[in-house]
Amino acid sequence: MTQAPPGWYPDPQAPPGVVPLPRWWDGNQWTEHYGPAAPVAHAPYVEPPATTPDGQPLAGWWSRVWAVLIDGLILLPVFVLITVPFWGDIGDAFSSYWDDVRDSVDNGSSSPSAWQLQRDLLGPLIAIALLGGLVNFVYNVGFVLWKQATPGKLLLGLRIRLRETPGRMPFTTVLVRWATQYGPTYVIGSIPFVGYVASLYATADALWPLGNRNKQAIHDLAAKTNVVRTR
Repeated sequence: MTQAPPGWYPDPQAPPGVVPLPRWWDGNQWTEHYGPAAPVAHAPYVEPPATTPDGQPLAGWWSRVWAVLIDGLILLPVFVLITVPFWGDIGDAFSSYWDDVRDSVDNGSSSPSAWQLQRDLLGPLIAIALLGGLVNFVYNVGFVLWKQATPGKLLLGLRIRLRETPGRMPFTTVLVRWATQYGPTYVIGSIPFVGYVASLYATADALWPLGNRNKQAIHDLAAKTNVVRTR
């Protein structure tokens, strides 16, 4: 160190195995002035990826949303095709109601009852809900039993499995999962006013994985399943 300019340098007299403190070299000799120890760099904590108990990675929320949208696009033309006659009935009910409203205005008579319109709409709406539920049931339950996933999930590399056990699921599990995911929508969703409850439930179910540490929706919790990534 006789050639080194004055400055802070690691203490050459530090005991073996001890990180040397900075020590002041005055250009001729070591002084008794020590600097603070250099801060120890710590790697930032990284949240481990969520997995099933046996280590299979769980699907993210957005990938599940995209899978549902893809399935919806596949089902939409089928749903529209089989329910066309009932949408016509709904149009006729509204048309008849507004004709009665105009007649009451022209004649000065009492307005037609809105409850009658609700009763006229109830039958077609129930028929649409039942047909929609049937198509949805065959599509979702059939594909999940066959491939452990709907086409939307298959396209995105997702599968459904029991959280504790990989592989195919029993029919009862698939049935419980479908009933707790779609049942409220198709059972009470078409009933005026009461249907809002089904909408609230569907929204809560869709958002539930965002706050659940195992990324499970309400229907996953009921059926003890997880949606996992396979690629």
